Amino acid sequence: MPRTPDEERRARLVADALDHLQGAGLSTFTLRSLAPHLGTSARMLVHYFGTRDALLDAVLTEHRRRMIAGLDAVATTDPRATAQAAWAAMTDPARTGHFTLMLQVLTASLEDGHPHHAIAQDAIGAWVEHVEKLLVGTGSPPDVARTDATLLTSGFKGLLLDRLVTGDLQRTDAAAQRLVDLLLAP
Repeated sequence: MPRTPDEERRARLVADALDHLQGAGLSTFTLRSLAPHLGTSARMLVHYFGTRDALLDAVLTEHRRRMIAGLDAVATTDPRATAQAAWAAMTDPARTGHFTLMLQVLTASLEDGHPHHAIAQDAIGAWVEHVEKLLVGTGSPPDVARTDATLLTSGFKGLLLDRLVTGDLQRTDAAAQRLVDLLLAP
């Protein structure tokens, strides 16, 4: 009878794989190329996950969990302060890999039949829902809150992509602040 994978070891592999992929990206990701960075073999990754796509699904689920935990960690119900803290986190050089990986997944999911399309949709939905709840909690009507949450989260992702491609920190910071000012004026 085959052994079931140790869940604690599996969780550690997922966390370590996420940490590695945030630096290395997805372009050359294979089980064989990842295994040495995790101190294991491709065969053991197959044992724990079955396929490359199953491992990537687990990694992206952990990525989303960390993203939501980061949003939840902002200790304020003030939408402006929360938005400014979110932009600061997104542009923190120590977290560049986290958001670069997010943008790579979103971009890759545009291909027809991409196996991680649902995860990309869930990630976008999680951001929008989180901001929407915050806005409704401060008195915005639900339909307006959903639209504003979509504009803010998509605007931030677009500005982050611009920033990562162009390196223009001053312009993208000013644009992010302008977006916050326009949407979340006191």
